[in-house]
Amino acid sequence: MKARKPKTEQSPPPAPIEWTRADPADLAKFDPASKVCTMNCGPHRLDPRTRAERLLLCDDCIVIGGAHA
Repeated sequence: MKARKPKTEQSPPPAPIEWTRADPADLAKFDPASKVCTMNCGPHRLDPRTRAERLLLCDDCIVIGGAHA
């Protein structure tokens, strides 16, 4: 007869991610071509933000061409 493994308590589900959102007016003025991603990161599957919004909010991306983010 095989011994049964003791049941382990399941941990609670992780808290939902709170995504930082950009100000709509700032996002409307932002040119995504003015920044280059240096981290080669893509969106999380649950991230509701657009590529432009992620670039605007990213502190690791490099501003190019003298443009201001």
